[in-house]
Amino acid sequence: MQSIEAIKVFWPAALTGIICSLLASLLIVATKRWHGAFSMDGTNGVQKFHTAPTPRIGGIALAAGFLGTWFALPHGFTQGTATLLGLILIGGIPAFAAGLLEDFTKTVSVKVRLFATAASGLLAALITGYWVNSVHIPGIDSLLAFAPVGILFTAFAIAGIANSVNIIDGFNGLASGVVLLMLLTIGVIAYRVDDTAVLNLAILGAAVVAGFMAVNYPKGFIFLGDAGAYSLGYYVAVLAVALAMRNPADVSPWAMLLVCGYPFIETLFTIYRRASRKRKHNPGCPDASHLHSLIYRRVVSRKLLPYAPAWKRNAYTSPFLWVYSFIPMLGAIFWPESLGMVVAWLLISFVVYQRMYRRMLRLSIYFRNRKEMAS
Repeated sequence: MQSIEAIKVFWPAALTGIICSLLASLLIVATKRWHGAFSMDGTNGVQKFHTAPTPRIGGIALAAGFLGTWFALPHGFTQGTATLLGLILIGGIPAFAAGLLEDFTKTVSVKVRLFATAASGLLAALITGYWVNSVHIPGIDSLLAFAPVGILFTAFAIAGIANSVNIIDGFNGLASGVVLLMLLTIGVIAYRVDDTAVLNLAILGAAVVAGFMAVNYPKGFIFLGDAGAYSLGYYVAVLAVALAMRNPADVSPWAMLLVCGYPFIETLFTIYRRASRKRKHNPGCPDASHLHSLIYRRVVSRKLLPYAPAWKRNAYTSPFLWVYSFIPMLGAIFWPESLGMVVAWLLISFVVYQRMYRRMLRLSIYFRNRKEMAS
């Protein structure tokens, strides 16, 4: 297959991506006393589970990795891999810039960041030529076939995935590990349908993430920050759209939604939970009721590692969600072309999430009752 031959050619670029991302991450950590006044993530807040201020500008390290990868690729490479990567990186500039500004200033509103990620999705659709023009639903497909509608739909879909990755970025290695799995899943599907360019870009992206993750996990010496989370979510979403549109007979757009199943489900449930009448919370306001937060408090900190150092309890939380995130990905790997199986697998993933969340709430009530009885 062409894919095997292409891998032999581009592995130096993948190695370059790992090294650049790793070295940039280490450099940021080593120089934090110089830029820490602007770049540190403090420990105060409902979603803060680290115990020491930590650089939150991992997006810069990822940018270094992707740029190093692009420069190391042989241009004119098989099926335009280098060209497509360059276009994707250009499209990601608005999301990266808005995220980085938030990382440094902490003053960029949620709406502005959402608009910036949508702008990146719009730009990517326009310059790559890949946008969702069919979801296999009569009536909606007629609308999506009209290019302006399809492009706008794609822009907001990409923005949704980019923001969902930011939402799950709560513990050491959680978001980066999930993104790594998503990219590898896209790579497996691309390999099966012999889409060399998307396979290459999925593996190259995974290499860049791996370099960053070596510093981020398990002790959390550096965080993704908004720039990193938005950029990775954007990159995954654009590759998913490209894979589905380049292979319409073999890959359903719904299968690509399954690849992003965990952050997608977490985002929907978070919006519902925050906007419910009982809670009356603004959906954009942070809280500590995400599934990963409950697992940390009720399973890891209470039952598994109650006396372990904070960093170890933090790190032990992520594998639970890595395992869960792979459930919807399995459906995408085995049935990427079957709309029925993909929808069924998406429903299964919803049910598993709901049951896990309810179990965490029951544990929460149990421990609260024990505390009240003890007092």
